[in-house]
Amino acid sequence: MQSELKSLSKIFSEVIFRIPDYQRGYSWEEKHLKDFWNDIEQLPKGKSHYTGVLTLEPVTQESYQRWDDDIWIIEAKRYSPMYVVDGQQRLTTAVILLQAVLDKVSDGDQLNYTEKDDIRRKYICEVKGRGISRSYIFGYEKDNPSYEFLKQKIFGDESVNHSLYEETIYTKNLLAAKTFFQIN
Repeated sequence: MQSELKSLSKIFSEVIFRIPDYQRGYSWEEKHLKDFWNDIEQLPKGKSHYTGVLTLEPVTQESYQRWDDDIWIIEAKRYSPMYVVDGQQRLTTAVILLQAVLDKVSDGDQLNYTEKDDIRRKYICEVKGRGISRSYIFGYEKDNPSYEFLKQKIFGDESVNHSLYEETIYTKNLLAAKTFFQIN
């Protein structure tokens, strides 16, 4: 088992994350978001935020073969498919914060010397060809009600297959987190 401190950038290097169906949905409320945000605001310059432990489990080929939109990025680009077994609340929050930041950045602008589109490709979504297929770097398994909601309401993408998203307590928490970071 690997046990080392890694930055988000290193964690998101050629890995595709899925929250397995047996995990509960996104349950963080405003108190948790405020704590997370305060930790980030109080970081001394040049220091890193320790987010906590992530427990990842490799996804078997049998399982990821059902991920129609993701097979190309796993097999052709050699991304490692991983289930997020522990730490999904924190990782989801970090991705939502990143998307809220990207929403405020103009197309063509850079963050930390990196193009907005490159950041989106690394952390949010990579597109195959001319939009033939989209593979979300972080998300839920396809049958989870939060899957379409995350893509449409958090990442701001239209559904390729015109799927409707379902509202649940967990999807309401996802939207509340995005709203929180858009305001702060």
